[in-house]
Amino acid sequence: MTMNDDFIAAATVLAERLMLLAKRDDDVNVALRRLAEAILTSTERPSAIQTAEPEIQPGADGEARSDPAPARLEVAAEPARPAQPLRELTLGRVRPVKDQPGPEPLPLASTGGTATTDADLPALEARCRLKAEGIRWAATRQRLQDDGADFQFEIAPRDREILDRARGLDDCYLWMNTPNFVVPRDSTPLEDAAGWFEAVADGLALIREMLPDAEANRAHLEPALDLLAEAQSALRVAIERIDGPNDQDQYRAYDWLRGTTNREQIYIHRHMRLDDPADPALLSDWERRLEKLDEKIQRIRGGAKKRKSAFNRLRYHAKRIGQGTGDDHDWRKVVASVDELIGERVAPSSVEIREILLPILDDPPDLDDAPPSFSLVLREIDRYLANRAPAAESATAEIPTAEVAEVARLLAGKSVLLIGGVRRPGAHDALRTALGLEELIWPETREHESIERFRPIIARPEVVLVLLAIRWSSHSFSEVKQFCERHGKPMVRLPGGYGVNQVAAQILAQCGEQLGAGGVP
Repeated sequence: MTMNDDFIAAATVLAERLMLLAKRDDDVNVALRRLAEAILTSTERPSAIQTAEPEIQPGADGEARSDPAPARLEVAAEPARPAQPLRELTLGRVRPVKDQPGPEPLPLASTGGTATTDADLPALEARCRLKAEGIRWAATRQRLQDDGADFQFEIAPRDREILDRARGLDDCYLWMNTPNFVVPRDSTPLEDAAGWFEAVADGLALIREMLPDAEANRAHLEPALDLLAEAQSALRVAIERIDGPNDQDQYRAYDWLRGTTNREQIYIHRHMRLDDPADPALLSDWERRLEKLDEKIQRIRGGAKKRKSAFNRLRYHAKRIGQGTGDDHDWRKVVASVDELIGERVAPSSVEIREILLPILDDPPDLDDAPPSFSLVLREIDRYLANRAPAAESATAEIPTAEVAEVARLLAGKSVLLIGGVRRPGAHDALRTALGLEELIWPETREHESIERFRPIIARPEVVLVLLAIRWSSHSFSEVKQFCERHGKPMVRLPGGYGVNQVAAQILAQCGEQLGAGGVP
């Protein structure tokens, strides 16, 4: 890269950041407008007397002679134009799609002038997946702040963790986790943007498998490229709807598509122009089409039969459990079938797996030895339940048992820490209210993150009990028990869901005496 390229790259990055800040800071906006006025004033050209060159006419003898007309021409000054208001500054702003026909523009944050190559795809996929997490964390963070969560213990650690992961990736800018990004109150467009970041990553993952032998896989590569084109276009629109900036990785996906299709002479049918945007509302339909394409590819590779067999086993043993005739053997088969499906590249967020497991997840045995793949599926189900409308959870509210009343007597006005899973607003409020708690601290957790962040919360005098949702939490969280013992706090392992009756029963069974429980009628 030349020094001039470095200057342009630096200047465009600064311009983008300034314009983003100007949209949210009135003082910066005013200062930039004054700067624009000064630049326009300094570049105005006054009317002037122009000197005309003498007209050259051929003489009678064929020689060129100057016309005897006067050499200086007085040019009338241009009539004064009525004052016009300055154009609104739009540098860095995403204009409506209808006003932007033509090919995709290069975003302001320069990619350094280098094309996106096949070698860049793994890093591009990783950044897209992290940005999906970043958007979901931005929404969760806002919800925690609105609920008055403890910033030091419940928010700051996750801020540091996700930004540290971004630093570990090459050129990963998590704009959604900066103070400049204003989180919309409506979570739907946020989830759309997160979903489309994941969709771009999933499309890239499928395509990367076919690239080593692109010619042999051409029949499936072409529809996969069409899907990726739709995903990156829908991502751009989804980002625009949450007032996000031009995203580098959305552009890189587009740039790679453009270069690859030119090289391979493949025609992408739609969504490669700004006047042909994809609809972010069609994410579920897009996921089904990607899954069908993947199934075709796996069928050719012999994987379809394995998937079908694993799904059949999963349904059979889940049905036995749901009917009350299942046992630990059936649960082991359920876990093994899910593990096999994930090994066959079924996504942990698969709707089919989720619909099979949801009816039986309220009363599982201790799954502490479950493989990581099963934990991934459970976390995706938990995320789905956390984002589901609260009315869906309250519709199946239980009638409180006598055990709930007893636990409420023991814990009235106290604080409880719940570790594991994604905080569900409906379940959180139901537990806090039914158990009479002053506070239910339910921090956002991640697989294999350090347990040190829980130590100061456990040490707080107002926290009298720790709940460990073992089916959602990392195995390392079992070490929390050492912290609890050190501070004399009981710890309750929750093998099932977050139902009030289930939680109360587990509390009394595991630490009722320690809490000083009396007889329960």
